[in-house]
Amino acid sequence: MYDKLRMWNDRIIVGNNYPAIANYLDTAKTQIDQRTGEIKTFGSLHGLNVAIHESGLSITGSLPKFLYPDNIFPLNRKSTREAFEKLSDCLHFPTDKAKIISLEFGTHFLMSKPVSAYLDMLKETSHLKRCRYEAETLYYRSNGKQKLKTIYFYDKVKEAEKRGVNIPECYVNSNLLRYEIRYKGHLHQQLKEPEITGKTLSDEAFYRKMVKLYSDAYFAIDKVKTVKTNSMNEIKTVSEAFDVLVARLINQSDQNQITAFMDELKQNQVFDDPKYYTRLKKKLSDIAGKADVTETNSLIKELDNEVKNISVYV
Repeated sequence: MYDKLRMWNDRIIVGNNYPAIANYLDTAKTQIDQRTGEIKTFGSLHGLNVAIHESGLSITGSLPKFLYPDNIFPLNRKSTREAFEKLSDCLHFPTDKAKIISLEFGTHFLMSKPVSAYLDMLKETSHLKRCRYEAETLYYRSNGKQKLKTIYFYDKVKEAEKRGVNIPECYVNSNLLRYEIRYKGHLHQQLKEPEITGKTLSDEAFYRKMVKLYSDAYFAIDKVKTVKTNSMNEIKTVSEAFDVLVARLINQSDQNQITAFMDELKQNQVFDDPKYYTRLKKKLSDIAGKADVTETNSLIKELDNEVKNISVYV
């Protein structure tokens, strides 16, 4: 389930063969820093970008694309190990000792309905801002400048078509929903590991941990609920009628409008205490998901099951 990575290889890992690395690349171009005099070489290797510095080299790109024709086929533990073995053979040093700087973890699901229909059902989540700029793309990202963590949902087929990539025949005209988490920098803090190397990625315990984080992140997202058809029969008081009405309005509304309203409140500094925004968001979520007037949407049930099934095949 790994995709794009960025890794750093200290020169000591490469050893005496370091000066010859550029010879193993498909293309290479040398530059000299006029200010410092440092010689740098930039090149590519089967779709991976390689930057060679005096202290070491960085490798950035999609491991699935490196191992397979395209990243439409995600990597599991076994194929991740194979990708690093291939990379080590190409560059003639043990790349699985490289320090992982950033990584993407995710896969795609073959759904029964258009991808945009499922994205419409995904609401807010804690500590990340919801962003929906296109019908087929939804992401949640941290508010800081560094954007250390981003959760993406998008239509994989349409994304591949935009890049001019040939879609495997089995996926042509399909509803292929891609869900991935992108971790950018400070991985030891985000993933609570002392160090993450290429070898770590195929470790069983670490892989299981990544799958759990992946699953937990999805289920932490609030989902649009469906108001029960028999909810009218359960109304006994004015308060219950109010809850049914508000739950119906929230679940039938455009989720972008709710996000925009919360942003407008913050921009106008309506509340002196920042906790009030969190309380309001929770109150809306509680009303929208009241167990006695709503039930899980059929589309969400389908997507829930797809994410749950990931854990079975670890």
